[in-house]
Amino acid sequence: MKTNAEILNAIPSEMDLETYFNSLTIFEKRELINELEVCKGHFSKDNSLKMRLAIFSYVCSFLCYFGVREDWFIYYLIGINVPLSIFLFMGIQNTKKYEKVIEKLERSLAK
Repeated sequence: MKTNAEILNAIPSEMDLETYFNSLTIFEKRELINELEVCKGHFSKDNSLKMRLAIFSYVCSFLCYFGVREDWFIYYLIGINVPLSIFLFMGIQNTKKYEKVIEKLERSLAK
């Protein structure tokens, strides 16, 4: 039985995922889809942590801004919240990519 990393690393670099998927047996196809689900789960779990951190940061920033009321402080808060928002957005995009690939492969498997 292959480990999770071996399944995804077995995809040849000159082959796209759909071509590789079509070359597999039904059991290997299911195994690949399950591995993609595991990867999506890791991204989702990471996104929930990032989301909680972002909400906490936004609320603290909002409250601190009205407590300090200095013009320079808004730049400090933007410097903290913008990178956090970018990392959150990138994580959400990765999760969506996995969801789309899984849906496409599931439809291909059902044919």
